[in-house]
Amino acid sequence: MPDIEVTTKKGFLNGHEYVKKGRDITVDEFRAKELHRNGLIEDYDVKQAAEPENKQAKEADNKAAPEGSQKPKPELKNKAK
Repeated sequence: MPDIEVTTKKGFLNGHEYVKKGRDITVDEFRAKELHRNGLIEDYDVKQAAEPENKQAKEADNKAAPEGSQKPKPELKNKAK
């Protein structure tokens, strides 16, 4: 969990330490959500990790051709009547 720096709106006990109004403190993301839900800190921004780029392997050279691209088979005539 990344630590987030937030600014307090009100004074409160943060663990065993009293934090005054208007102070910047560093808390983890879960604690920041809890404090914000209780109205004790101002809005904060969480930096999102960069989206991973999906890398697809190139198609194999020996892969069979798609079904629709094959030549149609000639029809056999039935000699027996």
